[in-house]
Amino acid sequence: MTTREGPPGPTIFLHIGTPKSGTTYLQSRFTKSYQQAAEQGLLWPGPRWGTHVEAVRDLRTLEPGQRPDPQGPWMALAKAAREWPGERVLISMEWLAGSTPYQVMTAVRTLQPNRVEVICTARDLLRSFVAQWQEMTKNCRPWSWREFVDEMLADGPGPAHERFWNQQDLPEILEKWSTDVPRDRVHLVTLPQSRSDPELLWKRFCSVLGIDGSSFEEPQRDNESLGVVSAELMHRVNIAAIAKDVTHEEYQKVFHWSLADQILAPRRGDEQPIAVSAEVDAWIRRRAERLVEDTRDLGIDVVGDLADLVPGPRLDGREPDDVSDAELLETAIDALASLGLAQFKSLQKARTRNQDLRRQLTRLRDRTGAAGNPAAERRKGRRDADS
Repeated sequence: MTTREGPPGPTIFLHIGTPKSGTTYLQSRFTKSYQQAAEQGLLWPGPRWGTHVEAVRDLRTLEPGQRPDPQGPWMALAKAAREWPGERVLISMEWLAGSTPYQVMTAVRTLQPNRVEVICTARDLLRSFVAQWQEMTKNCRPWSWREFVDEMLADGPGPAHERFWNQQDLPEILEKWSTDVPRDRVHLVTLPQSRSDPELLWKRFCSVLGIDGSSFEEPQRDNESLGVVSAELMHRVNIAAIAKDVTHEEYQKVFHWSLADQILAPRRGDEQPIAVSAEVDAWIRRRAERLVEDTRDLGIDVVGDLADLVPGPRLDGREPDDVSDAELLETAIDALASLGLAQFKSLQKARTRNQDLRRQLTRLRDRTGAAGNPAAERRKGRRDADS
């Protein structure tokens, strides 16, 4: 393992994303193996990943001039990181990629005087383009595939355009973080092309941390992409959910986690993937070449190869606009039946749990009442003996 020079205390690594660049896999693996990481001197705070999410959500609310709440989630995470007795700390949340310059400055300053290093994972623009739209459909975004594509190709202002590039404009993201972190401490880890060794991203990432992750447990695969029919179905669901004023919490629990992740994602093998037209493919390749050249000009540490960010062969599949109403109806009926069954099983589990709690409460009341009533104590003793 490497030894890093710098101020006292652990080096704090901020893994800032980008979204859909293997982040969920990395986060899940560290969550599952946080104890093995600690044995090598690396703190994975939490240990549940939700600790990182809550902290970064807190950070991302800050406007220029505002200070983070001293008792809030971000400052609690920063304190735990600074005070870790080991050599390294890893904080990982892809929302950090879209942080404002003020939020970047605040994040770094609240972690100092410890040494701060930044890790950015990235994949090629073609796969990111498709993955980002389908991910947005799992998060109640209302843009259809055609609206998204048209706005992106127009390259003008718009909500979909702004959200995508805020999270995927690699040179801009890296330059923004390089303002507060020296460039020799900013690392770009490229995601291998899809047919490469699936462990390669993990090995590259661990090499930046200076740890041996070969024995870390493999996590279950989650946050899987949707097939083309399921993605279009989620878009239609979003329109209805927005019209019904579904809250964020309601959407996440029912539509994102239950419908999209648990029911529709496993159908991916039975559906065609999302693809782009020849026109969109050509536009993405031109834009990807510019992004790669602009990234190379930054002169930061690249772990992997910038060639990984050049789109490979054209994607197989269909555009979501090509999905027929008959396909949507078939998928919707199957999903509705699965969702209803899942809700019934969840209700049955809750009822069983409630019955257990009631029995525990009855026994507790019996013991409490019997303690102050000798006659009741004798009756309880006889009942216990009979049972």
